[in-house]
Amino acid sequence: MKEKVMVAMSGGVDSTTCAMLMLEQGYDVTGVTLHLFDGQEKALEDAEACAKQLGIKWYAADCRKFFGEDVISYFIRTYKLGKTPNPCCHCNHGAKFNYLYREMKAEGCTALISGHYARIAERGGRKLVAKGLDKNKDQSYYLCLMEPYQLDVVRFPLGEMTKSRTRELAKNYGLAVADKKDSQEVCFLMGGDYRDYLRAKLKDKDIKKGNFILDGKPLKQHDGIVFYTVGQRKGLGIGYHEPLYVSSIDPKTGDVHLGVKEESAKRGVKLKDCVFAGADSYIRRAKARLRYRMTEAPCTLEILPEDKAVLLFDEPQFSPAPGQVAAVYDDEVLLGGGFIESVF
Repeated sequence: MKEKVMVAMSGGVDSTTCAMLMLEQGYDVTGVTLHLFDGQEKALEDAEACAKQLGIKWYAADCRKFFGEDVISYFIRTYKLGKTPNPCCHCNHGAKFNYLYREMKAEGCTALISGHYARIAERGGRKLVAKGLDKNKDQSYYLCLMEPYQLDVVRFPLGEMTKSRTRELAKNYGLAVADKKDSQEVCFLMGGDYRDYLRAKLKDKDIKKGNFILDGKPLKQHDGIVFYTVGQRKGLGIGYHEPLYVSSIDPKTGDVHLGVKEESAKRGVKLKDCVFAGADSYIRRAKARLRYRMTEAPCTLEILPEDKAVLLFDEPQFSPAPGQVAAVYDDEVLLGGGFIESVF
């Protein structure tokens, strides 16, 4: 009897190529698309069409209520607190892979196939996430909070490939989505600006307003703390003899504090809600990313009780943003990560 696997299908080239690879390797393949938010209808149609072309079973799982509570509410709430959310890391950890795991079990499948550009490595009998072979496409950062039970069943067929190779395979298979453009990072924004999304979701009374503060002095009133993030330079509307950056946001007063770039560098971050599936000691050397488009920086990791941790960097890092995610690596392998609670 063929092994049954479930492929998370988005209607794009990556997930469809994954499904084709699984078929080619002799698996019994079921495709599922998570219906996460209204306005996703085109993606659902594309995924169904891809499944029909492959001749596999497919269905859409309606997760809109859960996604709204688990991810969209988190996204809005974090901005209201003056912090910078990371919806993709949060979703992979606490929403999407949980929904997919549930569907996989319900369909009697033994593995979950994902089109992420990442790999699975084994250390000490444990499965961990490792970087994808294509360094320009590597998505391991977004998977740094995955739990051990999720890693036990997930597979990343594209982890050993470049994106160009994936498209080449899709063309060779004759897949209709071979030339389809990649999707945007934050799916429910559908390519729009997050500020416009927040304006549509929030009432004016829910947007905390205050002043821009420079060297302890107010400059002018701003539009609301939800529209600014730590490290932001553009869109401040303030003339100054050198570039200014958002250095911190006070959700109580509504003030947005500004500073020059040198003042925004920090040596350390405190993390909360951490997952360290691969850490074999409480204090160790590592490297960490504080945002997706960042080269890992050398640091010392200290894992603390209550799912907390501290990262002390060898060199100051530019504008770590509370609410963002730190991914911690040992060479190519993820030790884990956590949400930035505060900086120092």
